[in-house]
Amino acid sequence: MKIAEKHRGPGYEFYGITHGVPANFSLYGNFPRNPDDVWCVSCSNHAGKHHIVASSWALVISKETGEVLYDGSANDEG
Repeated sequence: MKIAEKHRGPGYEFYGITHGVPANFSLYGNFPRNPDDVWCVSCSNHAGKHHIVASSWALVISKETGEVLYDGSANDEG
């Protein structure tokens, strides 16, 4: 969570963290999806107190290096 907070900055609401990418997230990109290799942090997609109906935001973080491998829409709306 500290990596996600440092990367996104203040004002984002963090919902949770999972080992690997959740099945209901449609993330596009070339990165590991094995639960042993990455964490996936879901958070709001806007800083501050703005509440909108939108997809969650996802950050995929390498467990080995701490590098953010994906920072974008979780494509989980609907």
